[in-house]
Amino acid sequence: MWALGGPDEGTGQLLLLHFDGQRWRERPAPEVTWDSKDYERFPALVATGPRDAWIFAATAALAAHHWDGERWSRVPLPDMDYNPGERAGATALAPDDVWLVVGDHAAHWDGRAWTVMRLPAWAASVSAAAPDQVWAVGGTSRPLAQGSSSSQAATMRWDGRSWQLVTAPEDRMPSEEINSQGQPDGSIPSIMLTQVVAHGPGNVWAIGTREEFDYEDGRSSTTITMHWDGKAWSWVPGSVDVSASGSDGANGIILVDWNAAESGLSGTIRVAPDGSRTELPPMAGANRRREVGVSAVSAVPGTRTVYAVGLAYGKNFGPMIARYR
Repeated sequence: MWALGGPDEGTGQLLLLHFDGQRWRERPAPEVTWDSKDYERFPALVATGPRDAWIFAATAALAAHHWDGERWSRVPLPDMDYNPGERAGATALAPDDVWLVVGDHAAHWDGRAWTVMRLPAWAASVSAAAPDQVWAVGGTSRPLAQGSSSSQAATMRWDGRSWQLVTAPEDRMPSEEINSQGQPDGSIPSIMLTQVVAHGPGNVWAIGTREEFDYEDGRSSTTITMHWDGKAWSWVPGSVDVSASGSDGANGIILVDWNAAESGLSGTIRVAPDGSRTELPPMAGANRRREVGVSAVSAVPGTRTVYAVGLAYGKNFGPMIARYR
């Protein structure tokens, strides 16, 4: 199990930890300088074991770093028409089966070389359940620095031969906000999916944001969640304002509420494939004085043990790792 972190404020080097089954130990990280202001594009970390890990950093340039159990080495990437500021996503099934997505391109590593493919939409995240069950999610329009008013959710699937766009729910309900002329604004909300978790051919989750313009408060953002049952995508009702999400190890997904930071992860939800929701207990001994910020959550492959990583505030300020089991 690997965990990757960076400075909470300002710029600095990455912090890399590895869990060997008994304890967490710091491991050398590649020479990547990261700016905390760019938290939405934090480097992507994927691994298949203690001797095979990748870190993909999307900063001024797109870079790939590989860990072979002893050292990090930079692996040249082919041209992916990278636009600085775009989010990179990655997933790995085996040392010779690694995917990287950025913008409207995907690249596959077969253990020797990268093969680049064009995607039918813009991607921000990718997840694989099998070599012929790889999903990428994002939006129908290129993300812009100030948001895109025309993007809808986009989901794409690799079936072992090609990438195909899969129809996703749309939200084209015009805004009822009153503009400066006293008329309904009528703008369409913008949707961008930022994470996907693929459990199997009939069980895939996608999480993202829905942005709309408010003349008083500017742009407002809410979390959306969708589920694929093998035939169609559907909205998952009752989504929370999510700070982090990931696999629960039991074919469902974990959603960490932003407000959980104020009370030791209380309000963290497990959503099952049938839509049922279970609130997980807060951290042991947690109270309002123990604030935490969660940046990522994921189950240990093949188990129901879930780890949340982030930052703990207060007396013992610093990196935090919490475990559910």
